[in-house]
Amino acid sequence: MVRMNAVGVRGIVIARSLAASLLAAALLLGCDSKDASPQPSAAPSTPTSAPATQTADLVAPTTQPSELLINGKAYSFPPAKLRVGKADGHVIARLYTNDPKAALADDYHGNGYDLLMQLDDIDSPAQVYSAVWDFKAASHDSPTTPYGIFLDGLRFQLVPSQVTAHFIGDSLMVRVDVQGQFIQQNQADPNDPAKVVNVTGRLLAPVEYKD
Repeated sequence: MVRMNAVGVRGIVIARSLAASLLAAALLLGCDSKDASPQPSAAPSTPTSAPATQTADLVAPTTQPSELLINGKAYSFPPAKLRVGKADGHVIARLYTNDPKAALADDYHGNGYDLLMQLDDIDSPAQVYSAVWDFKAASHDSPTTPYGIFLDGLRFQLVPSQVTAHFIGDSLMVRVDVQGQFIQQNQADPNDPAKVVNVTGRLLAPVEYKD
């Protein structure tokens, strides 16, 4: 994983800022003993961040289950994770569930998702908090792919057909607002015809950066 590190000149600026804050606090205490004790120094800022108004609602713990509405019915999923990197000059985001070990068993009946998204509206993975994934499949045929939304273990697979996902947050945590149409395939019964379903959801995920 590639992490954004504050080094060099930026590290010097932060160190000077911390020293100045401590000196100012000491002077204030010397002038007036009745003043409240100085506030702790601010931690170094994250490498890249979005406006505070965008992250105000990103307060839920990332260990909580995620949820999607499929044709208006709520389905529960494991917590979401987001991995971002670059491949062939494109920023690629992978949004997936942190599945339990039980998901490897043949008799697993839980739900999960693994969505691969090419983000052509940004140049760097660190800008993921402002990206939009606007996807439209070339045809309505049922494609063969290892990605999608999975219900009842692997018994049902939902493949993106026409979907939009908005990323909102900062370089460490984002909320992904998903809305669109998926093609649902019954993997347990090939004779069951595929059908179009509507999917919506808000998925909160910590961000990891891939080499």
